[in-house]
Amino acid sequence: MKLSRVGVMATTRKRRQRGSLTSEVIVKAALAVSERGGYEGLTFQALGTELGAHPTAIYRHFRDKNELMLALIEAIHAETLETLGAPTGDWEGDLRALAHAVRDSFLRHPAVGQFAAVRTTRGPHEFEIVERIVGCLRRAGFDDRRAARMYRIFADVTLGYAAVDAGLAALPPDIRQGDLEAWEGRYRSLDRGRYPNLAAVAEQIPSIEDPGNFSTALDLFIDALRLRLDRGAS
Repeated sequence: MKLSRVGVMATTRKRRQRGSLTSEVIVKAALAVSERGGYEGLTFQALGTELGAHPTAIYRHFRDKNELMLALIEAIHAETLETLGAPTGDWEGDLRALAHAVRDSFLRHPAVGQFAAVRTTRGPHEFEIVERIVGCLRRAGFDDRRAARMYRIFADVTLGYAAVDAGLAALPPDIRQGDLEAWEGRYRSLDRGRYPNLAAVAEQIPSIEDPGNFSTALDLFIDALRLRLDRGAS
């Protein structure tokens, strides 16, 4: 009997060794699949193809896509921590370094990072990031009640900003380019009579991709933290 080329390929494809599929292997493959095909392309079928395993094998490690997503976000948090050194005596510098590390990790994995701000992984890497933020705030001089409040706001600002940037990066290239061109062009061609204030600054509005936007947001937040410390405000 003569086999077709497709039949030969299917027959000779190397199958994954039994027992070689672990949660860590699946997470690594899932990040790769999401970076190529976006969140919608991250299916258990696509993941099985990536791993050379039947999709049902993945369910032995993750019950559903939601559970897998939490593991992916936790892996991104792990990457964030890997780029950071030990905490120092400079609480401001440590907060800035951590915030930039979070944003950088989200941008490396935008298909997942765009959803990370509103999820809790309940995992050790997430807890370690929170531990570091609270530690910075306590070293700055906030009492425990105020440190808890400032942690929540700092985390929301950092995660929210990073997720927005990741969301932009995750858009299909043609849609993303169209939006970027609209922000650059349409804003600068608005009717000055109808939008006088916007027209006055349109040429100076930085690109939404400008990393200086995030740095400025951090500066503003840390300035506000210093001011509250000086005033002893809640």
